[in-house]
Amino acid sequence: MIIREFTEQDIDEITALMKYLCSLRNQEFDEEAWRSDLELKMKEDLNSEVIVAFEKITNQVIGMGHCSIKTSNNGRFGYISNLIVKEEKRRTGIGEKLIRHMIDYFRRNHIQSIRLALKPNLDEAANLLFTKLDFQEILRFYELII
Repeated sequence: MIIREFTEQDIDEITALMKYLCSLRNQEFDEEAWRSDLELKMKEDLNSEVIVAFEKITNQVIGMGHCSIKTSNNGRFGYISNLIVKEEKRRTGIGEKLIRHMIDYFRRNHIQSIRLALKPNLDEAANLLFTKLDFQEILRFYELII
């Protein structure tokens, strides 16, 4: 398995992963918007990377995550989103390898804190992974859909 930056050849596979992630979250998935946003990020966003886990044997993407550098009133921070591993490949260390690769990306860019958001009760394994890697809960978000 190789952990690397997304390439244009991966777009169909990571689109399928994103579609699956949205279905887990009970969110609509706009494939056209997703693809155009991804292409724009590839061309213009120097503070963002889509990282994939690529299995050499099957020649397939088996996981992905998005890492980006954000700015707030308190300075710059790293943000991890859209982390997903194919269901049949979960609990094999792929998610951890993706996260560690993203942590290295942030270190190279002199980022000293990393944030992410988890949906409650979505996947206990994800919560365990982030806790294992020393992420700490600092804030909870609440939402009212009207």
